Amino acid sequence: MTETIKKPWWTKRRRKFVKNGILYIVLTAASFGFIFPFLWMLFTALKTPQELLQGTSVFFPQTPQWGNFVTAVTALPFLMYLKNSLIIVVLVLVGTLFSATTAAYAFAKLNWKGRDKWFLVMLATMMIPIQVILIPTYIMYAQIGWLGTRLPLIVPAFFGGGAAFYIFLLRQFFKGIPKELSESAIIDGATHIQIFLKIMLPLCKPALITVALFTFMGTWNDYFGPLIFLSNPDHWTLALGLRAFQMQYGGRFDLMMAAALLIMLPTLVLFFFTQKSFIEGITFTGIKG
Repeated sequence: MTETIKKPWWTKRRRKFVKNGILYIVLTAASFGFIFPFLWMLFTALKTPQELLQGTSVFFPQTPQWGNFVTAVTALPFLMYLKNSLIIVVLVLVGTLFSATTAAYAFAKLNWKGRDKWFLVMLATMMIPIQVILIPTYIMYAQIGWLGTRLPLIVPAFFGGGAAFYIFLLRQFFKGIPKELSESAIIDGATHIQIFLKIMLPLCKPALITVALFTFMGTWNDYFGPLIFLSNPDHWTLALGLRAFQMQYGGRFDLMMAAALLIMLPTLVLFFFTQKSFIEGITFTGIKG
């Protein structure tokens, strides 16, 4: 009988090492492609006007001009725009988490007539372009006297406005939680509110962080909504402030990149500290339900 020749263990280990090495090289090259625009913005923000005139022939600034960031902040009421953005972002974040979690729990764990049909209706709203409802919404807010205030940007979040995707995301996560937990809590005398607050919400922390991060980025970078509903410059957000800054200093690319980086910074910092939970929320939601 012919004996089976086993390959030495170091051969398999070497194959795995080579395979992982190639994978890391490809991922590193791909990550550089994503980070290159950010590096270009940073180096452009640190250049002198003379270096900007030389175009792409000068990529790295000879003497970094950190004062460009100070000029970008002082050239516009940055703190006022920052305060307005934070007010809207925080309130929209609270409203979205409240409406999305309660609706998702109702769709996932409560039995009521027409639940699945209304869930399909809710999903269908994701296919309606914002341009279709813009004029009716604008007329409605004009009739109730909300134009020129922050209310059109904040109040809809507390009633599920624009949160259909988040409701779907959280519903899938809730459905992945064993129903035995809810049944045991009900036997012990817990109400649905207690189950929701003390069992469901702590278990879906990764999904909540994912929804919070998406909501923050969408609201922080929103330009269209504030442009339509905020007519008072004292209520402008950073997105509108950046546009006004561009109209005034559009020829100074160093100052434009400095201002844009400052506005991007909170999003980058937030994602850096929440990336682990963000990835867990996306992964777990995709395999449950």
